[in-house]
Amino acid sequence: MDTILSSFQTALYHLLSFASFEPFMLLVLFGITFQLKDWKAYFSLLLAVVIGSIAGLLLCNFTIINFSTPTVKLILAFSILIVGLQNLLISQSSASTIRYNFFALIGIILGIAINFHYRKHYGSGFSFYPFTGYSLGASVSYFLISFISLLVSSVLMLVFKSDRRSFNLVITGIGIGIALVLIYLRY
Repeated sequence: MDTILSSFQTALYHLLSFASFEPFMLLVLFGITFQLKDWKAYFSLLLAVVIGSIAGLLLCNFTIINFSTPTVKLILAFSILIVGLQNLLISQSSASTIRYNFFALIGIILGIAINFHYRKHYGSGFSFYPFTGYSLGASVSYFLISFISLLVSSVLMLVFKSDRRSFNLVITGIGIGIALVLIYLRY
């Protein structure tokens, strides 16, 4: 039980810190597109991200796929760019099959990215208890980051009395700008 709890805390603290900036930025861009009234679409797409993340973490732990750290960081930067472009092009926050599959793929990329941190703490072999705790910690942090960004965006729109589309364009533009800088620095 202690192993599950310590690996849960390890994943939670890693993803909530700014040391893992790329996954944090991806989840913020994911969360700002929703409103509280879109909770069904939000949770179904967040579930796709979580399932994809666990699948990506499993694929890396069983060495089915293996990427270098610079490659994964470049893929994450491109993922931020693609999520930002998706936010610009799709104005609705529904959970269609295409969006579900898209966010499952983004989740796989996140799982591959957090695998480096997992391996640093728990080694390259698969162990059930640390993996379970780490996956749960990552899932909780995905929810916290995206839900807090959803709440903050809703509060900011109420305070500044702006419409959702304009707010999403501004935040998404910032995210795309950051992604382009990251791509430039890593390519």
